[in-house]
Amino acid sequence: MTVQFKKKTLGRGIEWCDETRNPIGGCVHGCQWLMPDGTIAECYAENLAEHGVAKAGYPHGFEHHYWRPKELKNLGAGKTPRIIFSGSMSDMYAHAVPPEQVRAVLDAMRGAPHHSYLTLTKAAPQLLKYTDRMPPNLWVGVSSPPDWFLGKRLSRQQQIAMLRKSMEVLTEIKKRTGNIVWLSAEPLSWDVTNVIGDDHPLDWCVIGAASNGKKYYQPEVGDVANLLRVMDESRTPVFFKGNLNPLINENASLGRWREDFPLCYRDGSQIPAVVERQKRCDALGWTRISLPLV
Repeated sequence: MTVQFKKKTLGRGIEWCDETRNPIGGCVHGCQWLMPDGTIAECYAENLAEHGVAKAGYPHGFEHHYWRPKELKNLGAGKTPRIIFSGSMSDMYAHAVPPEQVRAVLDAMRGAPHHSYLTLTKAAPQLLKYTDRMPPNLWVGVSSPPDWFLGKRLSRQQQIAMLRKSMEVLTEIKKRTGNIVWLSAEPLSWDVTNVIGDDHPLDWCVIGAASNGKKYYQPEVGDVANLLRVMDESRTPVFFKGNLNPLINENASLGRWREDFPLCYRDGSQIPAVVERQKRCDALGWTRISLPLV
C-alpha cells in the first residue's frame, strides 16, 4: 500500500488516486515511449522495480510475475472511502497473469464497496473475460498505446488499431456491466480524437505529458484542445496530471485547470470515495470540480 499524498512534503504522487495497492506485480509488456528529443523512456513501474524504491520487492526483475495473496486482505482495508489504483506495478489483465488471480482481486474489491478501485490495461480484449466478476465499484480503464509494446515498435496505424479496439471493448463493458470506463492518455503524444470519436464510451479521461525520469515533454496544444472538445461535448470529466501545468498555464485557450471526477454512479448514487476526495480538496485547496455521469 502506497499513499499518494505526502503531508510533510505536500507531494501528490499519482494525483488521480489516493493510494496504490498491488496484490499483483510485474509485467511482460516492456512498454517504451519515444521522446521528442529522440531519447527513449521506459515504464515508470519498471524503473521503480529495477532501479528505484521498489527494487527489494522485485528480486527477479520486473518481467517476473509476482502474486501476493496476503495483500488481498489489505486491498479492502480501511473504513474511510478511498480512490485506489490497483495495478500501478503491473497490468493485472495481461495474458501472463493467471485468470484465477484476477478473479481473486476482483472478488476482494467487491468486498469493500465503499472504496473505488481503478485499473488500467494495455491488453483491453482480456477485460471481456472478467465482466461477470467485475464489482460495481471498479472503474475499468485502458491506457493509450505506447511506442514499443512486447518488444516491437508500433506504427501509428498499429497504435490507432490498438486504441480503437480498446474503445470497442470499453463500449462492450459499459453495456454488459454499467461500470465506469475511462482512458489514461498519459502521455498524450498524438491526436487521438479521430479514433475515440464523438460517440465514445468514456466516463472519465486523464491527460498527462510525456516523461523520462524528471524531464517532461508537453503535448501539442492542438491535440489537448481537440481531446477537451470531444470530452466537453459529451460532458465527460477530465483530470489533468500535474505535469501538464506548464502547457495549461501558458495557453489560456485551453481554459481552466481540471481535476474532475465522475460524481455519481450510473444509478445516480454518489460515489463515496469521490465525496471523501472532495473533502480533501476543500481542506488542501485542490481543484474541486466533479460531474455526474450522463
